[in-house]
Order: sequence, then structure tokens, then C-alpha cells
Amino acid sequence: MSEPQHKILKAILALTIALSSFAIQVFLPALPAVQKHFGGSASDVQLTVSLPLLALAIGTLFWGVLSDRFGRRPMMLTGMLMFFCGNLACIFAPTIEMLIAGRLFQGFGGAACVVISRAIVGDLYGREKAAAALASLIAIMAIAPMIAPMVGGFLVDTIGWRGNFIFISVFVGGVLVFTAARLPETNKSPIAMSFFTSLFSGYHLLARSPEFMAYALQSAFMIGTFYVFLSAAPYALITVMGYSATQYGLGFILSTVGYLGGNIAANRLSERLGIDRMIGIGLVLAVSSTFVLLVMLEAGYWNIWTVFIPVTFMGVANGMSLPNANAGAVSVRPELAGTASGLLSFIQLSIAAVFAQVAGSIQDGTPNTLGIFTFVASICSFVSFVIPRRMIRPAV
Repeated sequence: MSEPQHKILKAILALTIALSSFAIQVFLPALPAVQKHFGGSASDVQLTVSLPLLALAIGTLFWGVLSDRFGRRPMMLTGMLMFFCGNLACIFAPTIEMLIAGRLFQGFGGAACVVISRAIVGDLYGREKAAAALASLIAIMAIAPMIAPMVGGFLVDTIGWRGNFIFISVFVGGVLVFTAARLPETNKSPIAMSFFTSLFSGYHLLARSPEFMAYALQSAFMIGTFYVFLSAAPYALITVMGYSATQYGLGFILSTVGYLGGNIAANRLSERLGIDRMIGIGLVLAVSSTFVLLVMLEAGYWNIWTVFIPVTFMGVANGMSLPNANAGAVSVRPELAGTASGLLSFIQLSIAAVFAQVAGSIQDGTPNTLGIFTFVASICSFVSFVIPRRMIRPAV
């Protein structure tokens, strides 16, 4: 493959990897407006966040195996087309139920963009180059959520909540056309194994491993703290405290900067300190920052700074621990690294969906739910890692 072709392919991967995370985040500032428009309950509106996450989680179990058997290109285009159709359904949704259905298609199709992009990198590059390429994609995935709430807040304030889906549809449509025209097939040896055999082979081995489950659950509950914030913060800041959707989006940048800072620390210190120690540092910081958030909100200090300053440190904790937990999970059984990655994503997104639904559904006229559930999620992350690790290494 020539250098210009490599650059085009990298551009495709960058765009596709950003789609799903951007689409989830850009919609969040619109939650209060959607509830007002349809007149539904808080739990109904929250399904527009939690169910797409669940669809994304389920999709990670299927798209990688499908692309192994039928090829990267057709499965990527199928997933993106599903993503695009889901967006169109959201634009014209006459009811909250139709909006939820469109978001489900969006989430399941978006999973193809994430999973198959990683698989394409593995097809094309050797071990060291693949690591560098994946690092770039992870950086893009971190930047997309930084921009998305700001864009979403602006669209809600200027056009209305449907403006988010119009914007995403134009974006996805352009990427779909570009991908259809320029994406080559990189899977030169599709597998001939039965779909269900290849899908479930190895999953039961990993699920029975205390070490794998420690890394998986720790990372899942840590991600849960973030999705509690994503689901509960729009209500707390926009509805209760009276900030605009644009202000919420601008404040959100702080948490993403914190995550990037923690990620940089992980890259520089993990080899020296070790995976488990870095996760431990992140856990202590997560529990501390969410406890401060809980105390400040319960004490009645309700403003944008008492929310975003602790949440920024929570972002640092996520950035420090998650890369190490992911690396630990896929290294438990190196021969099952791909299977481990799919199962890990499924566990992470499923738990995140539960926290997002529960935390976002409770609207009691205060922002305190935000503090309570971020603290609960961080405690669950701490416990789910420390107890299994002590069982595995009692002599340490």
C-alpha cells in the first residue's frame, strides 16, 4: 500500500473511530429539551442514553466476529449504514419510543466503527506500529467527547434538539460515502469457522478467570462514574442550576482535559510503577474526588465549579487506571486477546448503561444524585479490584 493510500486509510479510521463516541456525547445537552418536547418521564428520556450504550455493548460481541468471517469492508459499511438510518429515524421521530428505536440502531451500528477500525489496524501493522496507531485512535476517541457536548449545547440553544441528529447525519453520510469509495478490504484470510463457534469460543474461559474479571469490573465501574456524570449532569446543571446547554458543554471540556492528563501520566509511569499500582493510584483519586463532589452537593454548594473541579480529577483517575486495566485484561490470556477485548467492552458498556439509566432517571429537584452515584460507582470499582487481587495474590 502506497503512502497516499496509507494516509487516506488513516483518515477513514480516525473518522470512523470518532463517530460512535461523538454521537453519544453530542446528544447529552439535549436531554432536558427532549423531555420537555415529548413530556415523558425522566426514566423514559434516559433510555435514549442507556439503551444505545447497551446496543453498543452487544454490538462489540458481534461485529468483530462478523468481520473475521465476511470481511472488514462489507461489515464496516453495513454498520455505518445502520448508524446513518438510525440518525434519520431520530430526526423525524414523532414519539419518544421512535427516538429510542433510532438511538438503538445508532448504537448497534456504531459498534462496527469502533471494533472493525481496531481490527483493520491489526491487519495492516506489526506489533509496534499497531500500538502506535491504536494510541492515535485512542487520542481521537478522547478528543471527540471533549468537542461533542460543546457542539451539542450550541445546536440545542440555536436550532433545537433535532439539530444534533441533523448534524450527525450529515457527518455520518459524508464519512459513509468517503469510506465506500476508498476503504480497501484488509482481511485477506476470512475464517471458515462457524459463526457461533467463533463468537463464544473462549468467553467462558475468561469469565471464569478472577484476574480477568478483576480488571474488567474495575474498569467497568470506573467508566460507570463517567456515565453517571454524562446522564445526571445535564439535569443537575441545566434544569436545577439554570446553566445553558452551551455552558454545560464548555464546562465538560475540563473533565476531558483531566482524562487526557491522566492518560499521559499512565503512558509515562506505567512501565516504571506497574499496571496494578497505577490502577491503585487511580482508584484512590477516584474515590477521593467523588467523595468531595458528594460532600459539596449535599452541603448545598450548587454551582458549575463545585461540579466540574471534582469531576476533572475523576477524569484524571479514569485516564490513569483505564489504559492499565484494559492492558491487564487482554494480557491474562494472550492467545485470547481479541476475545478478551470484545468481552471487556461488553462488560464495561453494560455496567455503564445500568448506571446511566438509574442515575439519570432520579430527578428529585436537587443535583445530589450526581454526587451519590459517582461515589457509589467509584467504591464499587475499588472493591471489585482489591478483593479479587488479594484472592489471586495472597502472599503479596
